[in-house]
Amino acid sequence: MHPHALFSRARRHGWDVETAPRPSGTLVTLWRGAWRLEVAFAGQAPRHATITGPGPVTGTPVNLRAINKLVRCEPGRIRVVAAAAAAGGPPARERATQAG
Repeated sequence: MHPHALFSRARRHGWDVETAPRPSGTLVTLWRGAWRLEVAFAGQAPRHATITGPGPVTGTPVNLRAINKLVRCEPGRIRVVAAAAAAGGPPARERATQAG
């Protein structure tokens, strides 16, 4: 996902967005309520992502494949989706399908 695509998608889904150019690539920071999702890009590809929710001071690394799911989810589901993404597993809906 290109940084500009993430920026546009996040805005459509109600996130506040900030981009910051870095020597190593672009850093895209998304805010929604008490949640903050930071995605570091190397060129057009996401390289590293962290999510910080209510309470924690430092970000928790998340599975890069879950970025889109986190951006699109409803505000009340961010905690569930973030927990699955932080565990390195597939997004929550895919995990439920695999289990049953």
